[in-house]
Amino acid sequence: MSSAIPLPGVMVVATHTGAPPGPVPLPFVRDPDSEMAASFRVLRHRLRRTGDPRVIAVTSPGPREGKTTCAIALAMALAEHGRDKVMLLEANLRRPRVGEALGFAPPACFGHQMATHLENPDTPWKAVAAFFDNLHVLAVAPSSAGTMLLSPPSFQLAMTHVRAAGYSYVVIDCPPTLGSADVNLVEDAADGVMLTAMSGTTTKKALRRARAHLEPAPIVGVVLMNA
Repeated sequence: MSSAIPLPGVMVVATHTGAPPGPVPLPFVRDPDSEMAASFRVLRHRLRRTGDPRVIAVTSPGPREGKTTCAIALAMALAEHGRDKVMLLEANLRRPRVGEALGFAPPACFGHQMATHLENPDTPWKAVAAFFDNLHVLAVAPSSAGTMLLSPPSFQLAMTHVRAAGYSYVVIDCPPTLGSADVNLVEDAADGVMLTAMSGTTTKKALRRARAHLEPAPIVGVVLMNA
């Protein structure tokens, strides 16, 4: 009788708690009592009451429509009380922003790790614990922006390993929906897709096009972001 091959785990190789320097609002770091933090706690509650999706892909119709801010804040809301282990995973290889938004340079680029794991699938994934001990981040190095394409085999392998690593929730910061098929590669691995819309920027037409582009993936909600 053959035994199952153990899957590689996720190794936390760095801890980041420094104040992020950038303009991205991080309510759970800068002002946990803010209205914005409260709104993401409400979002957390609503998600748990409506199916409780465990792998959530966050995207927007176009760029600069709040998806990265939403993905980070949602991941922090899910990790806030320390009961659940949460992974924040960056799948936007073209324009990565997660590391910059959180204020650290990834010690191991998630894009490079995906390529490595196709050749050496037993290698542990290297993540950063950011602000919460139970919030782990696999981010793409800004220096590699645009140098790699999102590969279906490598991303599927990554998601298989992350799902098996015991995370209660995985939040994926996706590329924009319109203009490429990258988000369609991600949605296949998600339990639900969350769309963001930027107040005063995102149009109803763009949201309708994004929804059609994402079908038949389940859309768990639309979050209205403010600039």
